[in-house]
Amino acid sequence: MRKLLLITSLFVLFGIYGCGNNTVESNAEHDVLALVDAKLKKEPKNPKLHYERALVLMKKDRIADAITSIRNAIRYDDDNIDYYILSADLHLRNVDIKQSYDDLQKALELDPNSVEAYSKLGEISFFNRDYDRAIESIDKVIEIDPINAKAFFMKGFLYKETGDSTNAVRNFRKVIEIDPNYVDAYEELGLLYAIHGNKLGIEYLTTAITLSPNNIQARYGLALLYQDLENYTLAVEEYNKILSIDSTHANSLNNLGYIEIQQGNYESAISFFDRALLTNSFFVEAIDNKGYAYELMNNIGKAKEMYQMALSINPNYKNSLEGLNRIGK
Repeated sequence: MRKLLLITSLFVLFGIYGCGNNTVESNAEHDVLALVDAKLKKEPKNPKLHYERALVLMKKDRIADAITSIRNAIRYDDDNIDYYILSADLHLRNVDIKQSYDDLQKALELDPNSVEAYSKLGEISFFNRDYDRAIESIDKVIEIDPINAKAFFMKGFLYKETGDSTNAVRNFRKVIEIDPNYVDAYEELGLLYAIHGNKLGIEYLTTAITLSPNNIQARYGLALLYQDLENYTLAVEEYNKILSIDSTHANSLNNLGYIEIQQGNYESAISFFDRALLTNSFFVEAIDNKGYAYELMNNIGKAKEMYQMALSINPNYKNSLEGLNRIGK
């Protein structure tokens, strides 16, 4: 049986880059920066103003300038933990891992019980794929604050990343014990069960959707689980709900086409694959599935064309290689 597109996790999960990447400067942002700069002309050694300026520049994605401002803040006041934590965030966004670590170590010298500093250390260690150090840092957060839902969530995700599903589930369940409205924990639990075709995933993903109706990731996981369980009616219903939120969701369009293939509706399937390809013309799975639909229609010429197109994008794509072998080309 041809495999469906797998669920993938978002790499940056903990808000490390929480300020976004919008570089368009609004009039309001410009006015705030101008105001801070005017104040700095009068008080050039005021660390709070340099800190405020760094925050504004970070929001505008001017990271190098923000780093200069936060270093100025630290120059005039080297005992403020907030300055080191912001400096760590900025250096991480600048992919300077060592300086981020150094800033957070300084923060912990100032306050050995700083939950925020240990949390950031966990985030940076995760970013650097130093999972042992990340878990160690999060354990310090939990030691200081035993009911910190975010810390248990981070720990669960770290275990998930290292393939320890048992401990991942244990920590995600702890999250919802602490905070029954923690949407991401329900979603992660649902996705973990869905990957294995376990019906428990339906309950968790449904709860995530109830709490956050426009959560496309949870809806996609639920739709894929229904599809894996061959409950095509409910799968189609969820895919259509996703498309009502985002009409260009290529994975949903592709999977709707795949369901049409399963039901023998090849022309309809091709129309879904075409819609997916309008969104992403390099969507190998959709190209290959389109070829498969043509193959089942005994249109060997078009099937060959699609399989070869998929292989031009990914020369090792297994399904298309097998497709060409089947049609003897």
